[in-house]
Amino acid sequence: MSQKKKALLSKSTFIKGLQCRKALYLYKNRYFLRDPLSPEQRAKFVRGTNVGIFARQLYPGGVDASPKTHFQMAKSVEKTRGLIEAGQTDVIYEAAFSYDDVVVALDILYKENNNWKAIEVKSSKAISETYHWDAALQYYVIKGSGLNLHDFKIAYIDKEFVKNDDIDPWKIFTLESRLDDVMIKHDEVGRLVAELKETIALKSSPDIPIGKHCNDPYPCEFIGHCWKKVPADSIFLLEGIDEGQKFDLYNDKGIKSIDHLPDLITNKPEFQNQIESIREKKPWIDKVKLATFFPSKEKKQIFLETFTFAPALPVFDGTRPYEMMPFGVGWMTTESDNPNYVIIEPGQFPSDSICDVLLDKTAEAEIVWVYNVRKEKALLDQYALNQPNKKQKLKKLKNTFRDLMQPLYENMIIFPSGQDLKKAEDILAHFGTDYEILPQNLVVPEEVDALYQKIFNNMMIEDQQTALAAIEEHIKVKVKNLQALYNLWQSFNF
Repeated sequence: MSQKKKALLSKSTFIKGLQCRKALYLYKNRYFLRDPLSPEQRAKFVRGTNVGIFARQLYPGGVDASPKTHFQMAKSVEKTRGLIEAGQTDVIYEAAFSYDDVVVALDILYKENNNWKAIEVKSSKAISETYHWDAALQYYVIKGSGLNLHDFKIAYIDKEFVKNDDIDPWKIFTLESRLDDVMIKHDEVGRLVAELKETIALKSSPDIPIGKHCNDPYPCEFIGHCWKKVPADSIFLLEGIDEGQKFDLYNDKGIKSIDHLPDLITNKPEFQNQIESIREKKPWIDKVKLATFFPSKEKKQIFLETFTFAPALPVFDGTRPYEMMPFGVGWMTTESDNPNYVIIEPGQFPSDSICDVLLDKTAEAEIVWVYNVRKEKALLDQYALNQPNKKQKLKKLKNTFRDLMQPLYENMIIFPSGQDLKKAEDILAHFGTDYEILPQNLVVPEEVDALYQKIFNNMMIEDQQTALAAIEEHIKVKVKNLQALYNLWQSFNF
């Protein structure tokens, strides 16, 4: 096996280099140019699904070779080497290997019939092309370090699994051998590793234009740097043009601003209102259509939002991996400034309780304003399956829903990047409208999901009551901001 040496590449930097050589160079040489982590990215680090830890039950009783921090991977490599050479265990978790200036850590290394085999665990419900290359790199390094693998499997979540009592790891995971694939890719991985090391050693970043690779397969952390020369009125603001076509226009034909677009595009009716909005730097409004969006003031109306978590490992019998589980609901009448809310006690099956709250609090409402009606209706369908005796009441409630996103989706209001803004708070901020600030580190649903799962699984280091109070504040703020968005849309109607 190879001697101790600081690695240039890891699994993550290898995949980064495959996506974009410039991103790899900047990461290794100009790290300070990275964009701040988005709330969605932060949530990935704290989601707390523990899928990898749970997967160890496939081969229990092993030795954990993981380092205290990722800066100590060399110690993990030495520990793994020692465990293999001593022959005192047949299962090693987070087994680390180094070869050709690359270091990798494998989720599960196990010996079967005196042959070493590998399992890489993924919390997804399918195997992506990225995972194939991830596995191929690990095989390349492990083989190069001197250990012969007789199989290499990827374990991923079986989306059809339904929990019934304790979770059997052999039923929730699908194990798929990728040995033939990683062997075929072996020489190609070696060539790619050499190319990526050459990229890192360059004196300046490679000249790679922006393109679809900036977000595929993952959003790049250097978009702010690489896109800084994109004009404020760029063609990327236009909806309805294929993304690849936009990059062809921008990179190959030098058409960067909407003012440089050919008449063939600008004369199309579907683009004219967008272009007017971009040029005038103000929203284009279809007042006739928008007027029909608002009901008469005499109708009883409330704002409502349901809050969910989606554990990768189901926590209730009869549920599937990543099934949306409601844990809270907030509501407020159009005349009130004080939201009401309910949070289900962690550990209780929430759907029945949330369903009862919804039906009770919306019983007299003629219009129920929601944000993302598809999610809310999907939850009602879920309740109806669990409580068929309430199906008609739930159907009636569904018919009262009005989506506050509708003015954007139906082009009643058009403004630059309007279709890209995912939260009510983003839209309110775009227009400089007053709105309630969400609690720190609870800005996006993924963060709320992660925190509630920690509470649910008794993983909280800090006070659980403090965490629940933060979630309560998040719910109240979200409901208030639904009212603020409603008021914003109304202001465009005059």
